[in-house]
Amino acid sequence: MARIDSLILVMLGVAQMLIGNSVTLEFIGVLLQGTGGGTIVMAIYFLIFLSKHQKEFDGAYSKLENTTLIRNESGELEFQDANTVVTRVIWYVVPVGLTILGMVVWLANLG
Repeated sequence: MARIDSLILVMLGVAQMLIGNSVTLEFIGVLLQGTGGGTIVMAIYFLIFLSKHQKEFDGAYSKLENTTLIRNESGELEFQDANTVVTRVIWYVVPVGLTILGMVVWLANLG
């Protein structure tokens, strides 16, 4: 889920840059575009940090609302992810698609 959060942060940064691009006041537009770029840089940093330290977070992070408690063959209780593959793919495709669309619109309106 943390990687999805990073993708959503990138999407929010692009939206902030688009809003800053359309604002008529010069100072507020520059401020919004700067903070939007900062949000994108922060999201990329989180994505890189989490990919480097993934093993440390695996045991500590569990979204209990998306897991099912089941017994394995030895009789011990285990948490099992209840999301289907389609749900997980949608959670990645939608933010990536919206981010790409936002970047295309932002690049088209740069001039």
